[in-house]
Amino acid sequence: MKKIKILALILTILMVLPLALAGCSGGTAETGSKQGNAGTNPAEDYTADIKDLHGHEFWFLARDAGKYAHLAVNEIYSEEMGVDKIGDAVYKRNSELESTYNCTIHQELNEKPATAVKEQLLAGEYQFDYIYTSVSSLRPLSASNLLVDFRELDQIDLEKAWWDQNAIEGLSIAGKAFYVTGALGTMDERASWIMYFNKDIIEKARLESPYTLVREGKWTIDKMYEYMMATKQDLDGDGIYTIGKDLFGYIGEPLNNWMHVAACNCHLSRITSSGEIEIPATVNDEILTAWAALRPVLTSEYRDVADSGSRFRAGKGAFYSCLSGSILNMSKNETLNFGVIPLPKLNEEQEEYWTSINSSWCLGFAIPVTTDQAPDAESNGFASGREQAAYFLEAMAYKSMGTLEPAFYEQVIKHQVIKDEDSMEMMDIALKNKVYDPVVIFNFGKIGTSLFSDAGSNGGVTAGVGTPTAGSDVNYDTLVSLYESRLNAARKALRNYVNYITNDEEE
Repeated sequence: MKKIKILALILTILMVLPLALAGCSGGTAETGSKQGNAGTNPAEDYTADIKDLHGHEFWFLARDAGKYAHLAVNEIYSEEMGVDKIGDAVYKRNSELESTYNCTIHQELNEKPATAVKEQLLAGEYQFDYIYTSVSSLRPLSASNLLVDFRELDQIDLEKAWWDQNAIEGLSIAGKAFYVTGALGTMDERASWIMYFNKDIIEKARLESPYTLVREGKWTIDKMYEYMMATKQDLDGDGIYTIGKDLFGYIGEPLNNWMHVAACNCHLSRITSSGEIEIPATVNDEILTAWAALRPVLTSEYRDVADSGSRFRAGKGAFYSCLSGSILNMSKNETLNFGVIPLPKLNEEQEEYWTSINSSWCLGFAIPVTTDQAPDAESNGFASGREQAAYFLEAMAYKSMGTLEPAFYEQVIKHQVIKDEDSMEMMDIALKNKVYDPVVIFNFGKIGTSLFSDAGSNGGVTAGVGTPTAGSDVNYDTLVSLYESRLNAARKALRNYVNYITNDEEE
């Protein structure tokens, strides 16, 4: 659970801007972390000695987002000042780290880092100290014993405020943590699901503000369906709802089905007290309850089933579900009067709002085993290259708390707050609680997001164009049978993976 409060953070920035700027220049920060330890002072909590790394060049191999500019990696390297708040914070952070530890930081981008580097790692070749890419694509590398277990590194303390405990717990398997995120990464935030709404459409329909509903704990699945029905409009008056022409109550593709289930605080799998992952024999009652409640929303003929933010920006949808990182795209449209809210709860009895991550875009940091080939580790005072890499990553994560984190929230959140102060509070609520379901994230036996899209509805439209049809004939009743048909494969895939990483014999 995130312990940082965005509202408090931004108010702090506004009231004590000089201190915030001092933090960006390398001073210690008093702000919390995304997963901070309550009541701790990070400056006092970081006790590692400063070592001279004698010019070591730390290389990060990071994912290139391609055309998805709002999901581009911008938290590792910045060539110069004057780019934007995040770029400036990264440049200042890196400059201080390089000066303090006598080293340099470099970054290489690749659209498929894990695939690009696997052959090199298998050959034992050392080039990169870190890999920063999607946690789902990192799993094959860990299954080939090519990544270092962070829990075996004394130089990394995963319980510190600068590491995200929720993510580490959800991404750990068999007690091993091969991928981490925290203060030095922003993609777990940008890759979390939120909901946008068109304020003009809501006001025109004379509906109560969704902000009020969220605050009062009344933003539920039933309420969302009610709002969908109240905002749909046959704009051309032909009696047919056509995608791209008429106004739909909701825009969201079938791959989003799982995120709505997760928002009900549901899990397909669970981590036991001993750290093992348990895949139940059938779909649990909580998921079936959520699935039944969601049916009117997800099968409605007034749901535009394509993932098209452009149609929402054009005013063709009252609600739109997407990753929080897309807020930068939304903010570029000066005529779009939109707001941000969390995904709806199951009902009013559910205490808090929840979200989940997109495992293709939630990036994690990993240390390849080939760092042990670093020729200068011993001369720099380390027993191995992995220890040297871990030592510096810990320092970088700590330093990010007073530089990158404040800059990220100011640029991403405050940029939107200028137009709508309520969104600051809503974003905090939307991102506070995340469901990290390891079986869904790693898609063992295709028991993941595809399970819910396969068992759900595409509204009768496969290409996002044409006329949606009512979802009365969709295969919602097959969710259990689909799950059970994939169960053996999922359990076998999980067992094989655990056998790989624990050096047991594969089945």
